[in-house]
Amino acid sequence: MNAGDEQQQVDSPIEQQTRSLLLASAEQLPWAVRSRLTQARHAALQVRDARRHHRLQRWAPAGAVAAAALALLVVLGPHRTRPAAVPVANGALEDIDLLSSDVPLNVDQDVNYEFYEWAVDEASTAPRGGAAAGAGTASSRM
Repeated sequence: MNAGDEQQQVDSPIEQQTRSLLLASAEQLPWAVRSRLTQARHAALQVRDARRHHRLQRWAPAGAVAAAALALLVVLGPHRTRPAAVPVANGALEDIDLLSSDVPLNVDQDVNYEFYEWAVDEASTAPRGGAAAGAGTASSRM
């Protein structure tokens, strides 16, 4: 009997009667027979455990290869998430290049200050409804 069999509860009267008859008949057996039955049971359990162990040994290398392949796929595989580009950081690098170059900065470039003043005025007075109405006005003024 296994420990699992002993833990099960016998509910029906027929099962209880059968169990008591089997236990009584086992107790009436001579000690030599009971000893041989116990040895046979232990030998059968050892064979079962050996088969289970052999089955585990047979599949262990395949499992190890599969786990290694999965680990390689996770580590070396392409990742879908990419870091977000930070335009401020990229612009800062361009500014450093511009400031550190030997070429002098031309302050008197063709800058239309009137346009910038007009754009600020339009942005502050324009209704918040939409940019399309302001864009038509901006193109007509230029």
